[in-house]
Amino acid sequence: MKLPRSEQETIVIFDVEVGKWHIDTTYPPHVRKYTPAMGEIEEKTQDRLAGWISDEFSGSFMTRKRKILTDEQRQHVGEQLRKARGL
Repeated sequence: MKLPRSEQETIVIFDVEVGKWHIDTTYPPHVRKYTPAMGEIEEKTQDRLAGWISDEFSGSFMTRKRKILTDEQRQHVGEQLRKARGL
């Protein structure tokens, strides 16, 4: 059963006691991306993947908070881009 887009999510947790990353995802691109990296799989279906990342995983997880720019900052960034593009 396919989940609506508004209910798809990926949860990544680092367990200090175990020393590994745990992933639980219902977002299809992440299911495909992390399936080869999984060591111990708790649940795997077409729509969900849950388990522990293997020790051989050499990738990283990045999260960053989206910057909210003021109108003045947005204008400044736009000017920098125009200069860089030679416009």
